[in-house]
Amino acid sequence: MNAERAALISSLGATVQAALATTRALTDAQARLPSGDEGWPLVIVAYHIGLGLRRQAGWIARALTAEAPFAFDWEGTHELNAVIAREHGALPPDEAVREIEEAWARLRTVIDRMEDGDWDRDVFAFNGRLRSADVVLSRIMLRHVTDHLESMRRTLAATTAGAT
Repeated sequence: MNAERAALISSLGATVQAALATTRALTDAQARLPSGDEGWPLVIVAYHIGLGLRRQAGWIARALTAEAPFAFDWEGTHELNAVIAREHGALPPDEAVREIEEAWARLRTVIDRMEDGDWDRDVFAFNGRLRSADVVLSRIMLRHVTDHLESMRRTLAATTAGAT
């Protein structure tokens, strides 16, 4: 594995661990707080991080299976997110933790099977533009986890600041 990809995976792993720590530390009241960015309960934002990792691991795995690139569209993604937020808003934080842990393990399994040449294969398509597994890792996965984790942190900080 090249050094740049290894550094990205390490950075993603550290961010996933931070998301896990943040989720584990949620009180029941904090878990139900609506996030400032998404408008979902914080526990759903955490669960969404895990679901995103699981979904994106599936995109990367297409490099191994020679499946056609995943055709991404925002409409279907927004509909899926709305259903999850509506139906799982009372989810306990430990289930969100479990989803993140299992999704990270799945991604690590896929990564461990990847050869250097697999990372160049197109696995994702959006608006007619193809993206390689490397691009999914560097521009989609890391940003997805980072952005949602920061949303959780901002919401918690604003709540704490408002309580003092």
